[in-house]
Amino acid sequence: MSQHRPSRINPDTLPVLVLAVLLTAGLAGVSFTISYAALREVSAWATVPTGLAWTVPVMLDAATVVYLLAVVVKRARHERATGAWAALVLWTAVSVTANAAHAYGVPDELQRLVGTVVAALAPIAVLLATHTIADLIVARTDATSATVANTDTAAASAVQDDSAEADDVAESDTADTDDPSGASASGPTDVRRHTSPRPRTRGRAAEYRDVIVRLAADGLSVREIEGHVPVRKSAIAELLRREHRAGVVRTA
Repeated sequence: MSQHRPSRINPDTLPVLVLAVLLTAGLAGVSFTISYAALREVSAWATVPTGLAWTVPVMLDAATVVYLLAVVVKRARHERATGAWAALVLWTAVSVTANAAHAYGVPDELQRLVGTVVAALAPIAVLLATHTIADLIVARTDATSATVANTDTAAASAVQDDSAEADDVAESDTADTDDPSGASASGPTDVRRHTSPRPRTRGRAAEYRDVIVRLAADGLSVREIEGHVPVRKSAIAELLRREHRAGVVRTA
């Protein structure tokens, strides 16, 4: 007997995703059309020639889409998106102000002020657009590449260190067993040193993943990262190898 399942839409399906994208694109298109009409009129306030009136709405509204995509890309790369956020907020604020001024019918003096601001933003738009393109497509030449390239070597060294520590513990246990008096030659202090729990464990690497990736992107070596998080070098190196294979930590 089959179990009855409620008739509900599964959001994690391709048709639902396609529908959401189409509705979002349609809403964005309608909004851009409305804003386009107003900003085209505002272009006259900036003394832009009639034949180039279409460039003002493109400069303002299309730029917001570009900077929003830049924010999304940078967040996916676990990079700071402060500049993209600032440009997005600035361009959105100017577009909203220009649309509101056109709808309200501000006096000529304010029209000249709004037009001056719009005209002054043109060279700034060129600067920010160029910087955004370079930031997205040009690989960074920092110490991250060297850190990731040497991850395997650091991991092997850390594993050897752990193996040596394990051998020391085994030898200490053997000495304790062979000692007729029941006490090790090194005394109770060494026993406590070997039996005390180590705070740096592999299982905690996942808890500090974001911190480890950020420190590696800042150019810190595996040994230096170990000084900032309670995780062993071998676990840090293993995590960075996985992130490198997943494309999160990139090489030049």
